[in-house]
Amino acid sequence: MKVSIISPIYRCAPYITGCLQSLLAQTCQDFEVLLVDDHGGDESMDQARAFVEQQGAIEKFSFLETSKNSGPGVARNVGLEAAKGEYVVFIDSDDVWEPTFLEKLLLAADTSQTDLAFCQLKYRGGTNDGRVFRNPVIEAGAFSSKMKRHFLLHFVTFSVCFLFRRQFLNDNELRFPDERNSEDTNFLTRCLLLAQRIACVDEPLYVYCVREKSLSTGRDMLRYKSRLSALNKLMKAFDAMKQDDRYADLHLEQFDGVMRIIWLKKGLAQSIKDYIKNNL
Repeated sequence: MKVSIISPIYRCAPYITGCLQSLLAQTCQDFEVLLVDDHGGDESMDQARAFVEQQGAIEKFSFLETSKNSGPGVARNVGLEAAKGEYVVFIDSDDVWEPTFLEKLLLAADTSQTDLAFCQLKYRGGTNDGRVFRNPVIEAGAFSSKMKRHFLLHFVTFSVCFLFRRQFLNDNELRFPDERNSEDTNFLTRCLLLAQRIACVDEPLYVYCVREKSLSTGRDMLRYKSRLSALNKLMKAFDAMKQDDRYADLHLEQFDGVMRIIWLKKGLAQSIKDYIKNNL
């Protein structure tokens, strides 16, 4: 099995069919799909099952569930524990892929034998409709400290743009925190800190579909608190990583300043910005 595709399913009934259609339309079909029910209380999972049966693709799909509604990070962790693929990739259940998403990321990852490979992301809907959000374009191969510092200061925190080598995630015990916001920032930052090889596909192959009432666009005080909690957990994890003998050769202490900037920019400053924008 080449790839495990993991998708948390939560109140996405109007969009789940489009998402699954984009998976079955991939030019690379060597994958399994792990759909994780996060108990949204709607017909999302029923529609997913019906679509899979209609397409005759039941052998590609597994239906899992969280113990209770827990958020996308916990749902992705459930999928990670069940994954069998050489690589792992995530997709939100209301988004879609371009047909060559898997093919191009796998080619980049296999060619350079990387821990991570990524593409760019484009928005569909909302005020950013058509806009491409870009991570820094870097040369494939060894992920040097200089490259890593630059990337960490400028990256867009969408883990859905990344293909992860599953052994890399398991060897480093990389999982999402139990948070409903900024779990991506926490997880992806730790992955980037520990990755030693990386590859880039400079094309917007992931289509991020904006829904006004989605988890990522909702605004309330719990969201801001969760963001700060996730970033605080990231800093604690970073301190622990610096003390871990497994990572001595990475000299993680050189990223102290970078990590403080990430905490300020993606945690405190973003929370203040969002709060002012939506409440004043």
